[in-house]
Amino acid sequence: MSMELRDMKLQMLLVMGLLVSGGAHAQMNNNQYHQQQQRIQNQNHAAEQNRMGYMTQQQQMQQQLPPPPPQPTGWWETTWGAIAPSPVGGVIGEALGASSKEEAERTALADCEAKGGGACRVDIAYHNQCAVMVVGEKFLNTARAGSVDEASDLGVSYCEEKDRNCRVHYSACTEPVFHRY
Repeated sequence: MSMELRDMKLQMLLVMGLLVSGGAHAQMNNNQYHQQQQRIQNQNHAAEQNRMGYMTQQQQMQQQLPPPPPQPTGWWETTWGAIAPSPVGGVIGEALGASSKEEAERTALADCEAKGGGACRVDIAYHNQCAVMVVGEKFLNTARAGSVDEASDLGVSYCEEKDRNCRVHYSACTEPVFHRY
């Protein structure tokens, strides 16, 4: 074989070798590309799973939290009452729903005098509760409590320790007034 033919064969083999190895190299790069794409998809899937797990965890935590405490919607105003009896004529001055103790006492005294009472005096002032005046054969007394029944029981019991024929002559209650914001 001549040298030229042999060189040509060698060149041909070399070109074919390059083509085959280039194809193999291209094939390897193509495989690597697909593997890289698969890894990215797997990472994206894992990230989505983590995000969903986090959201589920947050929802569960929110469901476990107690509800916020109720917020005030207004305020309560204390109201006052007073009883001012007169030793003359059996007159009773009364006040209900006053905004202060002093106002209730002034109102009860003025009411007693307006009804013809003499020597009127405030016997009891009370707020956000009930009061009674109990009379017996010899004297009177007052009592206050959370309800008319409780105040009556207290007043009558006290009266019966010192007197007879004790009965509730007057009863009234003052209640707080709610003001919305």
